[in-house]
This record gives sequence, structure tokens and C-alpha cells, in this order.
Amino acid sequence: MSDSRVPTEVELVFEVMPCNALRVAQEPGQQPHPCSYFRSWGTYHSYDYETSGPPLQRGILQKSQYLGRAPLIPELLSGCRKAPLMAVGINPNLPGWWPNTQNSINPMFDDFKQYAHYFRYREVAKLQLPQADYTAFGGGPQDAPPGSKLELAVPQDDHGLRTIRVELQDQKMYQAYQSLLEEVAVALSLPADHKLTIGEDLSYGNMIACPSAKWTTRADPSNPSLPPMTLAQQAGIVEECFHTRQYFLRQLFQSLPTLLLVFSQSTANAFMGALKGRFSAGNPSVNDPVTALLDRDIRLKYGDLPNGTELDAEVIFAPHPTGDPASWATAKPRVIQKLKASAQAGRFQYNPATKHLTRPGGSCSFCTMLEIGPCDYLEEIKSLPVPLQLTGMSVPTPAVDKPVQNELLKEFIRTTHPAPDGWAAGDDGSNRDSAKQG
Repeated sequence: MSDSRVPTEVELVFEVMPCNALRVAQEPGQQPHPCSYFRSWGTYHSYDYETSGPPLQRGILQKSQYLGRAPLIPELLSGCRKAPLMAVGINPNLPGWWPNTQNSINPMFDDFKQYAHYFRYREVAKLQLPQADYTAFGGGPQDAPPGSKLELAVPQDDHGLRTIRVELQDQKMYQAYQSLLEEVAVALSLPADHKLTIGEDLSYGNMIACPSAKWTTRADPSNPSLPPMTLAQQAGIVEECFHTRQYFLRQLFQSLPTLLLVFSQSTANAFMGALKGRFSAGNPSVNDPVTALLDRDIRLKYGDLPNGTELDAEVIFAPHPTGDPASWATAKPRVIQKLKASAQAGRFQYNPATKHLTRPGGSCSFCTMLEIGPCDYLEEIKSLPVPLQLTGMSVPTPAVDKPVQNELLKEFIRTTHPAPDGWAAGDDGSNRDSAKQG
């Protein structure tokens, strides 16, 4: 945990973006770093924006240029850092792996502000080349990872740029999040002109930052080119990303969402195992079925503020909407019912001024400090109360309550007792409802 004056949400941008490259290319030692495992998934078609600096408009549809093939970059939390709802996964997916989406195109920014802008405004989609363009540039069945080295024959324009058309590639899971928000709005009888959207009212992030098409230590006979982790690699990745660098936990304690959504048995097992000892109600345990967990009142305790206020989040576990659609269809009304009850209890509320949900406590300067866009919630953002003994910074900082965040997280980690089988039980190969499907 850093005690620098840089706000956590900004600090993470500069740490996460180069992380895999640093671990793979510059980490000393005789053996490859465990995180080099992610390179075994191959390289993928990548793009950058044609202009420097963050785009002036929201969204990820911007004028873009083809760069060639590259490994994928680690991912930040997607959406507003202070969204009151947060969905949690194990690690990001990899659409370009699957035959039907090999025309996927992935960001490869060398500008931290562009990287931050992309994850702030991604919403319900990633990007792809139009199928006709992909084929015309030489793409096709032969362009299969992890072995493909094919670089698309995108011609240069008069400015020396390989300009490409890009289009939204809807992600079914992200669309399921949006559908859930819309149905919650109906259940709460919100005005018809509400603006509840994924990325504004619901953020989504992962416990491990680097993408893969599966999180598994098991070979798949039906997909022999899919590279499983070794058990040592899995343990090393979890230790590096989750425990040592604490990317997920540091973001969680800056965001402080009042409600967490955990979909799929795989993710539930990893989440429950990693945070064992911090559930103040419901007592969820590894391998408890998500359908049974849905009927429990489960709380994750962040900690106690210096003024004695307890901070916690309600946790809703449920089947995965795309990995197990039949079970999700059965469970969805119950999830909506629980979200409605949570809102009625005051865990989150509707703000008619912004037409979004109210922001939880704690400071945030992600958009303004990085200059990627205006903050629509400035009047709602309130720092956590900071006791005098933690106000010793001699230089003014927007991260006035960062010492409180750090103290909360320090105590959280001290009293967490991870279950040894949690990450293994989160293996996609162990659960038929895996969130990652081609």
C-alpha cells in the first residue's frame, strides 16, 4: 500500500498498465516470472488512437490506427470508480481467442490518459474490425491463436497511418449487467428518463488484471491448443497480483461500493476463498452453491472508520447469465428483488439531479486529475472522515482520505484468512458454468 500523495485510483493507472511487460521483460531471476504465463495465449490484433492525448468525447469508438500483433495489456476497473454497484470476476476474458471473434481488436496505448479513458468509458462493448475488412486484410481461419503471427495487410494512408474502421463488439455479460440495471429501475419505479447505465452506476473489475480465455490448470481435450496454467504459475500469479500488488483490493477500498455482484460458481469460489474471515454476515464458504448463497444475507465488512462508522457491502452471488443461462433465468427475479430491497434499505439511492445512483463515501479524482473528462458527481463526492493523526501531509493533495483507505485495507488484510482451496475451486475446468465461453 502506497503512502504517496497520489490518489489510489490514479496511482493504479501507472502501475497496472505496464505491469505484465515489467514482470516478463525486466524481472530478474533464472526462471520466467509466473505472470509470463499470460504470454502463452499468443498475440492479438491491436490498435491505438490516431491522435495523442485522451479523446475529447466519451466512449471507445474513436479514430484508430492498426498497430499489428501484440500481447494484451492488463485491465483496470471499468467504469466510474465511485459507482455504488460493482461486479467482480476472476480475470478479464479474451474474445480474440475464439474462432467467431478473431476479428477482435485490442487497445495498445502508450499514453496513460488514453488507457484511463478507455476503461472509464468502455461500458457494454469491446471493439472489432468489421468482418469484411478483416477478411480483406487477410484475416481468416488461419489466423488462430496462440500460434498465429499473421499481421493484417492494412495499407498506410497519406499520413503514414494504417487507419482502420472499428465497430462495437457487444459483450453478452456486459449487456446482462445493463439489462439488470434497467429492470431494477422498473422495480424501483424510477422516472422514465433515468440514466442508469453500466459504467456509471455499475462498475466491473477483476481479482487478477491480465486476460485469458480460461482461468484453468486443466487441459481441455476439445480445445488442445488452449494453454492451462501449472499449479505453480497459478499460485505465483495470485501471490503477485492479488496479494503483493493488491490491485483489486486497493481499487475496492478506494471505490467502496455498497453492493457487490459475483456471478458464477468459479468466481464465487475464488472470491469467498480469497476473502475468508471478512464476511460479517452469511458465512459463505468455498463450494457453497451460488443458488443457495442467493437466499442468504451476505455482507463483506470493509472495516470501521475512525469515527466508529462501520463500512460494509452487501454481496449477491448468482449463476452466470451467459455461462449458465437456464439457472440465471430462474435466479434473476430473486436478484432483482434483493437489489430492490437493498435500495429500499438505503444502501444505494436514486439522485434525480444526476439521474444516476448516488455515490458512496470517499474521495475520487480519477477523471479530473487525469484530465479524461468532467466528473458528473462532484457535488456527491465526499472524503471519508480523517482523524488528526492521519492528516500529516505537508503538501495539499486530492487524496485527503488515502491514509484512511490504507488503514482500512491494512486491517482488512490482517484479519483475512484465505481458504487454501479457493483459487483451485475457481478453476473454469471444475465448473460447467464458467463465465468464459466461446
